[in-house]
Amino acid sequence: MEFSEGDLIVAIGSTLSKDGIVERHKNLATVKAVGKKDLFLQSEKNGKVFKISQERCARVDYQSTASLGETLSPKLGDLVVSVTERFGNIEKKMGVLVEITDEPGKYVLAKILKGETSSIVAFDSLIVME
Repeated sequence: MEFSEGDLIVAIGSTLSKDGIVERHKNLATVKAVGKKDLFLQSEKNGKVFKISQERCARVDYQSTASLGETLSPKLGDLVVSVTERFGNIEKKMGVLVEITDEPGKYVLAKILKGETSSIVAFDSLIVME
């Protein structure tokens, strides 16, 4: 991949231990200089300039993501997945959307069915799978 000054980059790192990779790190940055195999990047988070191998970088195509794309609203019968975070734990539930409850003054809820098991989740936590 070729990089140019001004490109928006995700720089990728990790924490290694005797158990292998235990954590992945990402830093959004702008290319300030391009070398043969390395880059100088400026972090979007704190403004610091750092050197990194091009192999550890991925360009962000923000031209194609600059539009105000709308999310797809799930409809009854869609296969959906609900993803929520609670106390640092990610919870995923997948199933067919069978009911939407929009009671005034309350959160919009969804009932999803997987086999014979149903779950009630926040409608805003859903994305359409198929």
